[in-house]
Amino acid sequence: MRLRGKIALVTGGGSGLGKAIAVTFAREGAAVIVNDVDRESAERVVAECGQSKPPCMAIQADVSDSDAVRSMFATIRERYPTLDILVNNAGVADAKEDLDRMKVVETYRERLAALLTGQRRPPWNILCNITDRQWHRMISIHLDGTFYCTREALGIMQEKRSGKIINMASVAGTMGLELEPHYSAAKAGIIGLTKAVAREVADLGINVNVIAPGFIQTPILKDIPEDVIGTIARLIPTGTIGEPADVAMAALYLACEQSSYLVGQTISPNGGAWMM
Repeated sequence: MRLRGKIALVTGGGSGLGKAIAVTFAREGAAVIVNDVDRESAERVVAECGQSKPPCMAIQADVSDSDAVRSMFATIRERYPTLDILVNNAGVADAKEDLDRMKVVETYRERLAALLTGQRRPPWNILCNITDRQWHRMISIHLDGTFYCTREALGIMQEKRSGKIINMASVAGTMGLELEPHYSAAKAGIIGLTKAVAREVADLGINVNVIAPGFIQTPILKDIPEDVIGTIARLIPTGTIGEPADVAMAALYLACEQSSYLVGQTISPNGGAWMM
């Protein structure tokens, strides 16, 4: 077991990539604290993690709320002797509730089809349709949440001069993603934050790195029609959409001692869709 005796916090761990990471860490011997805004989802994942010493635990908190994050870490300090690993995974893929979702999907379908046939892609500037509230919600959940949790975790990790922080970005943050400018901006911000913090705390024995997945089979893709998913897969060198396990194994490597010489790096399980 590569994480025997370690204590890990996974934010947004109630589903998707967070769930896969939490269960993988638990299987490798870690006591996992599963955070989510949905307590029931977090508790179901804790049940899947099984028994450990100290025991796994579910914590409900909105990571975009600084006070809620501070309270969550106070609970962690009360119940656990330390924190060895933080995975900043909480996020949302879409904050365009007021936009015509079908129009977004249809525009993306048309642009993908044009890309495959070498035709001129139909224009549509989604940025002009994003409201202030949608922009700030996207940034706050992803970037603010990563900042709040990292700040609190470092307060614990620097005391013992060791720790692993794994931030979840996306290829949207490295290459830009059509029709998702606010999501791309948030993820790019996470990558920049990761590099800066990694430089500051490396000499304290704390490794900070980032995972930037490509298209992965998670609930985030549930609203995208199968034909669009199929077209996306055709544009990926492997010809496939990734699985949560692909990301979970990357997270496991970054959480292990064997990755101690990785500092401020971006690992991108994406099937070759984007090569950095």
